[in-house]
Amino acid sequence: MNGSDSDSQWQALLGLWRQQPVQTVVPTAILHWVRRQERRMRLVMLSEWLFGIAMGFYAVTTILAKDRPDSALWLVFVLSMLALAMGFSLVNRRGLWAPLEESARAYVDLALLRLRRKRREVHFCWLFLLIQTVIILGWHLSSLYGESPAPLIHDPHKAMLTLLGFMGFMVIYSLYVYRRTAHEKAALEGLQNKYLNSL
Repeated sequence: MNGSDSDSQWQALLGLWRQQPVQTVVPTAILHWVRRQERRMRLVMLSEWLFGIAMGFYAVTTILAKDRPDSALWLVFVLSMLALAMGFSLVNRRGLWAPLEESARAYVDLALLRLRRKRREVHFCWLFLLIQTVIILGWHLSSLYGESPAPLIHDPHKAMLTLLGFMGFMVIYSLYVYRRTAHEKAALEGLQNKYLNSL
């Protein structure tokens, strides 16, 4: 057999391979699940950014309108907290937009990773609330024992009620996220057992 016969046979095999119908590697149920998850993720991200921009604009205009002696400190505090929250939003969603490969396993792994990142978001929210509370409390104590003419927190009772309200909301939100992600994880594991074990 010479080289030309080998080339012609290779070309014939290549032609037959190209004529084969393309089979979908990823089951439709898994694709539907991941795409629905992605639509929800995009909607949540858009609402987070719109809320962050609106809150930033409201806070800056309110602080500048009051013309207080500590307005610059308030601006630094508010803008740094917004930057921290928006930065986490970006970092937490890194690598969640597309699977590493077009396979059922990669799509299921992506969906499970999104659920883990959603729980990590809850952990960040608690840490974020703790950081703000510590900064405001430290700032208030330094204003009480420093040379400030007025304390930072004018009504401690109202401030405590506000903090308890935020904590109550966070408890409800945390329970909701953990229950929803546990339910979704169980459903994904069902898809794994149905499709991946039979591949």
